Amino acid sequence: MLQMLLKRLIIICTRLAKEQLTLKKLNNEQIDLVRRFNVLVDEHFKTKRKVSDYADLLFKSPKTLSNIFALYNQSSPQQIILSRIALEAKRLINYTDKQNQEIAYDLGFNDPAHFSSFFKKMTNYSPTKYRELHKN
Repeated sequence: MLQMLLKRLIIICTRLAKEQLTLKKLNNEQIDLVRRFNVLVDEHFKTKRKVSDYADLLFKSPKTLSNIFALYNQSSPQQIILSRIALEAKRLINYTDKQNQEIAYDLGFNDPAHFSSFFKKMTNYSPTKYRELHKN
């Protein structure tokens, strides 16, 4: 009886280890798709905010994009888009004299308040507080 339980334990442990340590084959087509997505985000982040917009440009479905990013343990496509917008907002705050409202409109936000809440959600600081903390 103990031998049987030990065998079952070994089988379960082996299965769990395989699930956790599975090395996925690197598919060049999928890796290229991730690269192209990132390039498109860099080009269009001011005007395109939805994963479906980029999926259309890549001739893929949004679900396919999400699955591929998950397969390679990447951030979700939506998170990549939002992070790129936040990065540009930080850059504009740090290196220009533009007001927060101007930055909001430059980044495609219709309402400066929406930009402010987005920025705070992404950085834990309001744009004004971030500007104060990162003055040269």
